[in-house]
Amino acid sequence: MVKYILKQYKTILNKLKYIDSWFWCRYTLNPYVGCYHACIYCDARSKKYYLHPDFEKTIYVKKNAPIMLDKRLSRARTLLSDVVAIGGVTDSYQPAEKKFKNTRNILKVLSKHKFPVILSTKSDLVLRDLDIFSNIAETTWCTIGFTITTFNEDLVKFLEPRASPPEKRLEAITQIKKEYPKIQVGTNFIPIIPLLEDSPENMEEIVRRTKEAGADFILFGAGMTLRDAQAKFFLEKLQQAFPNLLEEFKSLYRTGTQAWPSWTSRINKHVFQLCKKYNIGFRLKRFIPHDFRKENYKIAQHLLNKAYINQILGKSWKKMHWAGMNIQNLKESIIVIAARNGLKAIKNVTDDIITEIKPFLKTRDLTQFLT
Repeated sequence: MVKYILKQYKTILNKLKYIDSWFWCRYTLNPYVGCYHACIYCDARSKKYYLHPDFEKTIYVKKNAPIMLDKRLSRARTLLSDVVAIGGVTDSYQPAEKKFKNTRNILKVLSKHKFPVILSTKSDLVLRDLDIFSNIAETTWCTIGFTITTFNEDLVKFLEPRASPPEKRLEAITQIKKEYPKIQVGTNFIPIIPLLEDSPENMEEIVRRTKEAGADFILFGAGMTLRDAQAKFFLEKLQQAFPNLLEEFKSLYRTGTQAWPSWTSRINKHVFQLCKKYNIGFRLKRFIPHDFRKENYKIAQHLLNKAYINQILGKSWKKMHWAGMNIQNLKESIIVIAARNGLKAIKNVTDDIITEIKPFLKTRDLTQFLT
């Protein structure tokens, strides 16, 4: 029996120190605390999120969440419109949403204030709100990602016992793309769980069927995070269902909370090649604002995308990654900074990074920015 409790929270919108380089979000928001889907690999079980241990049995509904958000966005003088990621540690379209409609009403507020949105889910209930998602896509930017990591029915029941069937999620991708082409939609192949989902057949099926569904992208990530309470919970479930895999699985995590680097590299390279084979994007097209951040975000997108590919291919990537992260955090246009010869003052922006971004700057008349 699942229990729903209305609870008043002090805040509703979280601003990240650095924009997320995968989902391009500046802000995060969760309409609920706890998740009925009960996915056994969910990182939200770890202590870092400070959630109650029975979060799949007791769901806290954030009371007055849409009203709080509207006030927050209406009163904020320095809060620039940027991507809000909805549902990072809970599924915004779990069954509670049918009754309480927190997610729908939050989307209405974000649409009103013209904030772009990215939402990840395992539920086809998202189709109910395509009218709002479409409006957000028309006015700013909107992305929906459906988590799909296997189509094996027995494995799905083990890993995601209460979520919508992956087939329904795939059908939702096709419907959204057909009816609302401006919504960016695709698959989150995250996490690829070692020994359960890393077979060549499973990985290719996910990529192939995502492409066939008409998706814009497939985001992928080898391995799951294995820490404290979440590790204990998952390993207990694994031992019950697949006792023969337990020791090999633990061996892959012998160095800490992340899977063995050589395994991670091999799996990511394999999916990367599959994306190229099926000609499907493995990075999101990001939201580009029309204020001073425009060139910053374009340049950061280029650097971060290239750094991501370099990381997969085993090449040097960290300096380029952090140059991109710092550029998209600038408080003024990089064009202004370039005009006063100040690019090297940006952390991690060295001569080779400047050479990399010159094509984005040379078409602009920098003298007009000099004061």
